[in-house]
Amino acid sequence: MLQITDEQLDIDLTHLREEQLCIEWFEAGRSLIKRNTVQGTEVCLQRRLHKYLNDGQVIYSNDDMYISISTLACPCMVLTSNDADTIGDFCYDVGNRHLPVFYVEHNTFGVAYDARLYEALSAKYGVNIRLENRKLIPNQALQQF
Repeated sequence: MLQITDEQLDIDLTHLREEQLCIEWFEAGRSLIKRNTVQGTEVCLQRRLHKYLNDGQVIYSNDDMYISISTLACPCMVLTSNDADTIGDFCYDVGNRHLPVFYVEHNTFGVAYDARLYEALSAKYGVNIRLENRKLIPNQALQQF
């Protein structure tokens, strides 16, 4: 098992084999993650710097390979609107549930899927809200989770 900490790595990845450690969006802030990479390497990641893991972040390397973080896409409720009042209402409605809102692209905001909340949001926002599979990345969060 590889014991890994969250120290910053500055390496040339050009000729190294990549392995991916897949995480869910809500695991980006965890201090301990034990699992196998997609390729089967057993990993124990212990974070000490209290920063969030980001998609594509390199967490380990040796002479043959490197391990990077891969954030899995998840079902999301996505709102697209050019109206600041609509966006503010959406953030308020979701914030009352203590769920983080993510800015996923221009005038588009996402939240992890919740069936009961989706019913309420789709009734209120109609065609502006839809379900999509998206990666929710910590540095896109409007509030830190």
